[in-house]
Amino acid sequence: MSTGYRLPPNEHAGFAVISRLIACLVTESLLCAFYIETPKSSAMPYSGILVILATTTSVISEQPNITRALRPDDIFAIVPLHHAPVFKASPSTPTKHGRPVGLVDPLDMLPEVYVLVDTSGDPARDELSETLLSSLTPPPWELGQSISLRKCTDPIELWDKFVKDMLLPDSLSTAISDELRSSMYWQRLSYENPPQIASLTSAPIEWEQSLVAGHPTHPMYRARMCVSAPNDYDWYRPKIHFTRVPSESLDIRGSFATVTRQLVTQAARQSGTSIPEDVPGTIFMPVHEMQLPTIREKFGDVEILEPTIDALAQSSIRTVVVPSMNNMALKLSVNMKISSALRTISHWTADFGPRFSHDIVPKLKVNPRIFSVEPEPASAVYAGVDNATRKHFTAIFREEYQPKEGESIAVVAALLESGHHGAPAGVSAVEHVFGLNTESKRQQFLDNYIRLACDALLPPTLHNGVVFEAHAQNCQLRFNTTTGELLGFVVRDLGGLRIHPPTMNASLGTNFEFLPGHCVVTQTLEETYPKLYHTFVHNHLQRLIRLLGLHYNGVGWEILRNHLRRTVPRDHGLWKAWMETETVAGKCLLRMRLQSVHDKMVFSPIPNMLQFGGDTAANNSLEVIANLEEAAVKPTIKPRYWPWPLSQLFEKWL
Repeated sequence: MSTGYRLPPNEHAGFAVISRLIACLVTESLLCAFYIETPKSSAMPYSGILVILATTTSVISEQPNITRALRPDDIFAIVPLHHAPVFKASPSTPTKHGRPVGLVDPLDMLPEVYVLVDTSGDPARDELSETLLSSLTPPPWELGQSISLRKCTDPIELWDKFVKDMLLPDSLSTAISDELRSSMYWQRLSYENPPQIASLTSAPIEWEQSLVAGHPTHPMYRARMCVSAPNDYDWYRPKIHFTRVPSESLDIRGSFATVTRQLVTQAARQSGTSIPEDVPGTIFMPVHEMQLPTIREKFGDVEILEPTIDALAQSSIRTVVVPSMNNMALKLSVNMKISSALRTISHWTADFGPRFSHDIVPKLKVNPRIFSVEPEPASAVYAGVDNATRKHFTAIFREEYQPKEGESIAVVAALLESGHHGAPAGVSAVEHVFGLNTESKRQQFLDNYIRLACDALLPPTLHNGVVFEAHAQNCQLRFNTTTGELLGFVVRDLGGLRIHPPTMNASLGTNFEFLPGHCVVTQTLEETYPKLYHTFVHNHLQRLIRLLGLHYNGVGWEILRNHLRRTVPRDHGLWKAWMETETVAGKCLLRMRLQSVHDKMVFSPIPNMLQFGGDTAANNSLEVIANLEEAAVKPTIKPRYWPWPLSQLFEKWL
């Protein structure tokens, strides 16, 4: 999440978690919310306020036409916005309580979240409360004169307020509360010691380890919870241990034994220990050092060996690279929660990756000049026990893309960050590294980026019924290290694909089979589209469009529509699903957590951002603003709808 304002690290981390929590509560329709314009004031840089209704009021008011007046107990929180959010498609006109909100993003919010408090003993309101609450007047609102606003900086307070009236098991509520607290803790550490900004010539692992925040909308996005790890454990620099396992206790795919034999030999040499002997009927298995307690507890026939080897973790934490193996990464099960999911690896994923890499990836309808898939040539997973146990002991090798001379790659998630050491406050990495300091440069960059992204990532869906999980952590951008020219994309991690087998096998002439119960399989081709929308449009391109200041004026979305018109045939199902609907099936991160669901998706209708046209005021001011930027002249009047990058938007806090 880009933040151009300066807050103390603890308050900053609290707002980062709160804003994501609110975004999910509203966008997933867990709570109803209205947008109300506020009186214009030079002292208050707000376009309006987001009024979020309390849990019980939202439940009985699933339809936004509420007939009665709303009172203080009906209001969950109030958040000032610097621009209007995305409204529900129906009703298209405001209700008496305001415009019903369909989607709000953390980047829409100013760093101020308020709850209502009764100040009967001291009825005088401060200027802020008076200004914001003056928009909530009778008859639709009955707040009374003794109600004021109190700033909320603790996400746990809001969480407790949300679940107070819900029939939620205490154990689940407490678990989510702990995850929110962990997320805030790790985010505060990142704000206190921000990573160095990367550059065009930085090594890929430097980009991987440069994330300031991480997932842009998941409330538990930064949580790292592992019983065996100390609070100050450096997850970016783990040690890999090795075990000896009976061959009959493993399901193996590819040349796993050969690769691990090489790796354990290197480990022994690096650690100055004796090289383990090959014992007939056994296989070496690498293990993350924080997984050793789980291995000892759950797997009795495993011998833990002496050699260890230093590794560097990628942005996912559980996937590491070993410097002495330049072309190979290692994905390992770790008994820890990152965000809200346990980071183990299923037998479905271990079985699928090597076979899909060998049998399907080389045949996909793609342009190899601009699109590459990092294959997973080998894997092993413990066998002979239940699935809930065996997922704790899995290892997958992945071949890393090797940049050519004069090019490099960066994980896209790192480009969509701000707050780095060495970069101006509020300036995202993509703006800083690629020098996107004018409106025209940002538009040109986005046009090139989306053109390449559509040409690279859409063909497997259009022709083969295969959807890669194209979110920002799984996509890497290729670029020229001298000119910054964009060259293409690399996609990795085959565990989260969506595939319609009949379409894939018919288009490729294959007979690829899936293990029963594998979640990547869909019954219809249309069922693959929500995964593509969530990862590619919602998580990936929306973030880039917003960071470049091309969301509110609608320019970024028109650029995306233009390239979709160019690449998606009118008679393809994807065209109807994306280009002819007002709503799409949005993945519900918080609803999934409330239902304790991780391997199956939970969807709810959300506004289709591919239909977003921006705001008239923003569009009218765009040409003037662009001309002023090119002439290096700062406008003397701040436009109400701000089509600039976030570094200029939050100048009040700089």
